[in-house]
Formats: sequence, structure tokens, C-alpha cells
Amino acid sequence: MAAASTRQPARPPASVNSVLTSGLVTACYYAGARPDCQALASVRYGQIALCASCDQRRSTAGKGTPPVRLPDPHILLQVTAARDDCQQATAALHDTVASARQAGHPWSTVAVILGVTRQAAQQRFAHDTRSGKFHDHLT
Repeated sequence: MAAASTRQPARPPASVNSVLTSGLVTACYYAGARPDCQALASVRYGQIALCASCDQRRSTAGKGTPPVRLPDPHILLQVTAARDDCQQATAALHDTVASARQAGHPWSTVAVILGVTRQAAQQRFAHDTRSGKFHDHLT
């Protein structure tokens, strides 16, 4: 006898959970219950908020209530990804500047590559001897 399928709905990616827990977007009414649910609501029918996928499958939810389009929540995921990319790039830049300095390259050379003055490069990337970390005044 074959076992019954106990397929669990897919969990949303961490970035979706992050945006949802921020309170900046609304969760789909079916989030976590339907495997194809996108989790982020894009339309509201009264008190019921649905993602685009669940809105297409809607039968009685919000019946007779005019839809109210919500701002595209996926744009916020793009903002989150861009922020993460910037943080990673900043860390990589600090690491490579430190490597360049450890390899003996002067601040003036690093500054030319960064398109800033020698003083600006030093101020932005100088080693903070108390914490053992670099500081970035631009972030």
C-alpha cells in the first residue's frame, strides 16, 4: 500500500521572510498553505490579501468586494538584494584595500584607483586599532 503524500508547502526564501517580518508588506492569506503561493500580497479584497498566484486561483475569497491593488512587494526584495550586494562589496573593498596596503602599496596609489584624494582614502579605510576593524564613513 502506497503511503499518502504528505508534501509540505515550500517555505518562502529568507529575504521574503525578512520583508514580511519588517511589517512593510502584507502576507498572502494563503502563505504557507499553498505550495505555489508567492507569500507577498499584491491585491486586497476587504480584509483578505492575496499574492498574484493565489489571486488567479481565487474562488470565493473576497467575493463581491472590489480589489485594491497593493504596491508591488517584489520591488522591496530587489532593494533588499541590492543592499546586501552593497554590503558585500563594501566588505570586499575594505579587504582588498587592506591587502594592497599590506603588500606595500602607498595610500596615494590606492587613492588614484578609488578616484579620491590620499587623505580621503586614509580616512575611509584607515585601520581602527581599538576594534581591529576598518571603518567606512560612507556607509
